[in-house]
Amino acid sequence: MKKTIRIHISGYIFNIDEDAYQILKKWLDSISQKYKAEEDGDEIFNDIEMRVAELFDEKVGNEGVVTQKEVDDIITIMGKPEDFEPEEEPQKNEESTFSKKKTRKQKRLYRDEDNQVIAGVCSGLGNYFGVDPVIFRLIFAAAVIIGGFGTIIYIILWIAIPKAVTVSQKLEMQGEPVTVSNIEKAIKEEIENVKDRIFKKKKRNK
Repeated sequence: MKKTIRIHISGYIFNIDEDAYQILKKWLDSISQKYKAEEDGDEIFNDIEMRVAELFDEKVGNEGVVTQKEVDDIITIMGKPEDFEPEEEPQKNEESTFSKKKTRKQKRLYRDEDNQVIAGVCSGLGNYFGVDPVIFRLIFAAAVIIGGFGTIIYIILWIAIPKAVTVSQKLEMQGEPVTVSNIEKAIKEEIENVKDRIFKKKKRNK
């Protein structure tokens, strides 16, 4: 019988066997080492830990035991620091078309409050189906005017569809693989967008 250890990751509690813990710790330490000198390193590492916790929760819950198989699966999904390479632009051929279709099927439906008008329902639907959210806004507006049921449907979707809060959820919403490198890229882009908005706001107030 293997010894198990109780660990805390991003607010989740898991039981993990000793061998799996050593592999997980080594991998997380290598990730931490990669980002510790970067300005946004802590935020990137925290989001990576959050994604690890989400995957463990999906696989074993808080009552099961995390084994080496679960740890190996997560490392395979998210990648190792030495594997991180800039993504090449996909070639415009049948293979890239197939890849895009496959990615679209892997998307998850969330409300996109970063681009919301009311609650981000239409933006979320736009992301999921790969179309301009204006189309869904026009559909709901027409449904309100013609039948009066557009508001009810919108409210139901508002309640039923979760909002994309974490970086992982925002990547899933876009159909992007939730890997360490993609989390890093998304956080850096988000920080740059925030800085840009602050700069523009200060410029307008001058």
